[in-house]
Amino acid sequence: MPHPLDPAMPGVNAGMRLTPKNRRVSGNPRWSDSKSLRKYSHLWFVLPGLLFFSAVMVGPALFAFVVSLTSWSGLGTDYQFIGMNNYVAAALHWPFYRAALHNLEIFVAILVFQHTFGLFVAVQLNAKPRFMQFYRTVLFLPVIVSLVSTGFIWTLMLSSNIGFINPVLHDLHLGFLAKNWLSDPQWALPTVIVVIAWNSLGWSVVLYLAGLQNIPEELQQAAQIDGANAWQTFWRVTFPLLSPSFTSLTVLTFIGTFRAFDVVYVLTGPIGSPNFSTDVLGTLIYRNAFGGSGFNNNDLRMSFAITMAIILFLLMTAVCWAMIRVLRKREIEV
Repeated sequence: MPHPLDPAMPGVNAGMRLTPKNRRVSGNPRWSDSKSLRKYSHLWFVLPGLLFFSAVMVGPALFAFVVSLTSWSGLGTDYQFIGMNNYVAAALHWPFYRAALHNLEIFVAILVFQHTFGLFVAVQLNAKPRFMQFYRTVLFLPVIVSLVSTGFIWTLMLSSNIGFINPVLHDLHLGFLAKNWLSDPQWALPTVIVVIAWNSLGWSVVLYLAGLQNIPEELQQAAQIDGANAWQTFWRVTFPLLSPSFTSLTVLTFIGTFRAFDVVYVLTGPIGSPNFSTDVLGTLIYRNAFGGSGFNNNDLRMSFAITMAIILFLLMTAVCWAMIRVLRKREIEV
């Protein structure tokens, strides 16, 4: 006797046949739900990291924004709500713009240094000279030294009493170049820039060297066969292919210079001596949060410092986003 749903039976539509897939669905109504669970099961592996990120980043950020709407000094529990007054005060605070200008000067100077001298050193190392591994290690060594240690080392070297830089200049008959490097308002900020450049040179060398090693030699050889000289080969072939390294280094340099604090604090103190000529946003925020050198309780303005930190974070986020969008347009894939 034929099966009741046999297509040969009169009145039975061929579309009513039970395929293996239909039998699984009809036999297990939760099969489609289990398939969805398997499809998104990888999210369970992301959940611990997301919870940790929320606990240490998102939560404190939201709490900081709430505190910025108060007049909290950092001591006690007097959270008097004042709305957006701190943001208005920060927008009209001249030391904020002065410190931001110093950060901008440091950024421009370090960026030019890394994209010129750092690239030059990377090109020389890419030629694989003898002891290349030793040179690369020596150049990257300052990066792994803590910024506090870097500041102390350079403070000792630049000291007018026990430092050796000024005595060496005198021994080389260049005594006219000897300066009070950290106490002269004209030379204090350039000195800080030199220290930061020394500390960050290794990053530019390593990033550019990695980019140079990823460029196929066939492209450079083809350019030379077509009659291009060494400079034309570098400028027309090599440098455009270094665009990813250029983008990464530019963004990292911007972030590093606008969050500079350790080296400046150790070299010139929390007030950006002399006469605020080295004051940056990091020391300005620190000074408002914890007071100046005297640590007077009347100088504590924790909520105002948090407000400036939030403004700095938003500005850095916007600028980094714009940099990445603009610079990535000129990147060339190999």
